[in-house]
Amino acid sequence: MSSPGSKRLGPEAVAAWQQRLERLRRAMADHDVDTLLVSHETDIRYLTGFVGHDSVLLVLGDGATVITDARYDEFLDPWREQGFIDVCMGVRHRLEESVRKVARSRMTGRIGFQAEHLTVAGLSKLAAAVGKHCLVDTRGLVSTLRMRKDEQEIAAIERALGIQQPAMKAALDQLVLGMTERQFAAVLEFEMRSHGADGLSFDTIIAAGTNSSVIHYATGSAPIEPGVLLVDCGAIADGYCSDLTRTVGVGRMPPPIRKIYEVVLDAQRAAIEACAPGKTCAEIDAVARGVIEAAGHGEHFTHGLGHGLGLDIHEEPYFNELSTKVVLEPGMVMTVEPGIYVPGTGGVRVEDDVLITDDGCRVLSDYPKDLGSAVIEPAADEAEVSLARGPRP
Repeated sequence: MSSPGSKRLGPEAVAAWQQRLERLRRAMADHDVDTLLVSHETDIRYLTGFVGHDSVLLVLGDGATVITDARYDEFLDPWREQGFIDVCMGVRHRLEESVRKVARSRMTGRIGFQAEHLTVAGLSKLAAAVGKHCLVDTRGLVSTLRMRKDEQEIAAIERALGIQQPAMKAALDQLVLGMTERQFAAVLEFEMRSHGADGLSFDTIIAAGTNSSVIHYATGSAPIEPGVLLVDCGAIADGYCSDLTRTVGVGRMPPPIRKIYEVVLDAQRAAIEACAPGKTCAEIDAVARGVIEAAGHGEHFTHGLGHGLGLDIHEEPYFNELSTKVVLEPGMVMTVEPGIYVPGTGGVRVEDDVLITDDGCRVLSDYPKDLGSAVIEPAADEAEVSLARGPRP
């Protein structure tokens, strides 16, 4: 998929954006909305490939217009050349005036807005510009479409994994005892960038020792010593995120952590095997939870099993006990990440990215996770690190 702002938009990418816009128009018709104002930046990227702050997209029954300001004038030339959307230059912080002009020129009646993304202040300004009676509250029209990934989206997520996984190995090969969590995070992030990542899916989580029992630990200054180390990170390729967690033993895997690891791995494998179209997200969550509860650690698994993955690191749908009516469909990309977290002892989480297929699922990530691979030997010194690092890609 072509990078936004490139001198030329690839025909495959343009075709994908056009198809997404058509799918959205069908969803709008089902909700009796003939015009939709898309204000969420990530949704605009999903529908057009354009990324710009403080911009909006007006989707009509027979066209679409990006409304932005002069900062993105030259940037949008490739979109003008392709002609699959119109471009309107407005004034920053007063784009609602341009929305009114475009809507009137196209004889638009009611305008749906993204209630889950528009602020109260933004709604007030929009109502003052177009009239409150013209506005229709809509929710989930684009996010529902985004749940099912097309071939280009799946390929982008696989590219992100193709960057992240060798970067993780390269970083772990450079691990030296005494290195702090922050220092190791910097090495890992450098490797992901060096391997071609556009950015990071989220702030890297490096949790050493007992810090690993904190589910969303904030990477700090603790030194990495022999024992457990939890690594949770992600790379971005063409706007799409990857998300992997591996828990490793540095030099050794402490016996209590080893027992927990085996349970978590069994729970993850059972949940992945259960993933298939027609199953509810709550059913899959229950499979992993059942394995962990049977091992006596139900109280130590306090988050949902996973989440959708795409342009955002957390997208709908979600694997949790509340999602009893959310059904898996082909094209959904989900994380499967059970965990057990015991305060004072440490925690284990194992996470992979999984594509729901027509007859089951396919695991997109293949970083080793068997117990034998989970124990690593840290480098002895910086000279050994330089040897392990080798030439840059």
